[in-house]
Amino acid sequence: MLKKIKKLLKGTATCSGWKNNEYFDDAWKRRIKALASLIEGERVILDLGCGKMWLKEMLPKDVKYIGCDYIERGPGTFICDFNKNEFPPVKADVCFVSGVLEYVENTDWFLDKIRGCCDSLIISYCTTDLHPDIKVRRALNWVNDFSFEELKKTIEAKGFVFCKMGIRTDNNELMKFKVASKRVSV
Repeated sequence: MLKKIKKLLKGTATCSGWKNNEYFDDAWKRRIKALASLIEGERVILDLGCGKMWLKEMLPKDVKYIGCDYIERGPGTFICDFNKNEFPPVKADVCFVSGVLEYVENTDWFLDKIRGCCDSLIISYCTTDLHPDIKVRRALNWVNDFSFEELKKTIEAKGFVFCKMGIRTDNNELMKFKVASKRVSV
């Protein structure tokens, strides 16, 4: 990963499309596990940008898991390119977004689609509070730059209410939101 960043900073690598962003680190399982701890009784989980589908392994067997990514990741995976305004035509109790929003160009559209298909949102994000260097963000192919407060306000403007913070993992903010009309006590 460091080699990729150095190449991008020097301008000797290109970055176009999701395939150039694809990189998996087993250490990310910690973040996914921490996010999964925010699942509280939801029975249908839509994993947007499911990657290697690590979340599926962490869920109880009676929870329905729906994976979605830009390429086939396993049987039943919905194939959608969020940067081409593609989104799966499903309803879920919760949308799970781990390590994805940083790469989404039209965050307003993406969050609107999430709001239309679920009652809860569980999300990780590398905020500018923790990752302020824009050159490094671009070297990682991140296309947007929210502080914690900006992201929280942006998601709340879509009709969600902030419910809880997860334990910060790998310099990612972990958050859970619920649809405003379905708010539970915080």
